[in-house]
Amino acid sequence: MNLILIAPPAAGKGTLANDIHEKYGNICISAGELLRGVDPETEIGKMIRDLQSRRELVNDELVNKLIEERLSCDDIKNGFILDGYPRHMPQVDLIEETLEKLNLNVDYAVVLNVDYEVALKRTLGRKICPKCKKSYNELTDVNNPKVSGLCDDCNEVLVSRNDDNEETFKKGFDLYYEISTPVIEYYKSIGKLIEIDANRNAEDVFADVELKVFK
Repeated sequence: MNLILIAPPAAGKGTLANDIHEKYGNICISAGELLRGVDPETEIGKMIRDLQSRRELVNDELVNKLIEERLSCDDIKNGFILDGYPRHMPQVDLIEETLEKLNLNVDYAVVLNVDYEVALKRTLGRKICPKCKKSYNELTDVNNPKVSGLCDDCNEVLVSRNDDNEETFKKGFDLYYEISTPVIEYYKSIGKLIEIDANRNAEDVFADVELKVFK
């Protein structure tokens, strides 16, 4: 089973991808992780590092090249998950060319729908232990620390990420719908879209995905 996961910020995409991998073995492929992990000594790595050093965005062609290299590995034969890629229509065109070239296909594009207020609460309530990196959330009643503001395991004071504020969140949330709506409509038009209510807890979301995808 080969999947694309599409979701706005704080919809639980990463958790879902991990749950699918743990149970079904699908390899998760994230464009962001590929960019961060690229070997700077390779030709493509040098090009990417040069762009990043000048604080320029890495173009779609280079990102897709990394995706193509990862999809060429043997470990994806039992299924893969494209995590947040493609994000907009130019990337759809590129990935479809790549999949055809590699004789692969996508079975479903799974979109996680979450209300703005729910996603905002998940973002503003998110706290992380600076020592063990365990995450908590005091606004959603999910993963509440036993003692407010302190890590259960390390007793360290929990901290927020610098970008966990409403202004940054709103920009990301609005941008998602602006660029991803055509992608969602495309996969709907070809009969490969599955919509999931992501306002629920992770266990219910995963159960719904199992029912609709791995039936």
